[in-house]
Amino acid sequence: MKFFSAIDYQNQLIIASLDDFSPNATLSTYRGGQDGGSYDVWHQAVIEFLCVNIKLGFIEATHRPEIRAGYDVQKLENMLLNGDEATNMDASILWNVLYFNGTKKLIETVEKFNLRSWNCAHLDKESEDFVGFLKNAYGIS
Repeated sequence: MKFFSAIDYQNQLIIASLDDFSPNATLSTYRGGQDGGSYDVWHQAVIEFLCVNIKLGFIEATHRPEIRAGYDVQKLENMLLNGDEATNMDASILWNVLYFNGTKKLIETVEKFNLRSWNCAHLDKESEDFVGFLKNAYGIS
């Protein structure tokens, strides 16, 4: 993984376990989010976050059943970069209208670490146990 930020991943996954979210709302504090000075880095980090977490079954697209847990994320990555040819929708629009939510697997995991609450969604300090679990799931040493 190129863009892993433990605190940002932790907080975004907690949010995903509580509510749906769009790509534009993803990793909102990483490098200043979509309005920060590192837009391209943030943009790629969001794509990586969505793809890795769909692949691992932690999130899925809310209104697009074909983008489910374990989905081949190459098509999603292409849509977020180039738009959706099937619906003739520009990528910039998709970043606002495509929504994701946490799966049962994510909800159970976040609950296991006692982090599933809005109070935990914007922590300044990472949960060592939860982040350790994520690093193991992502294959990060």
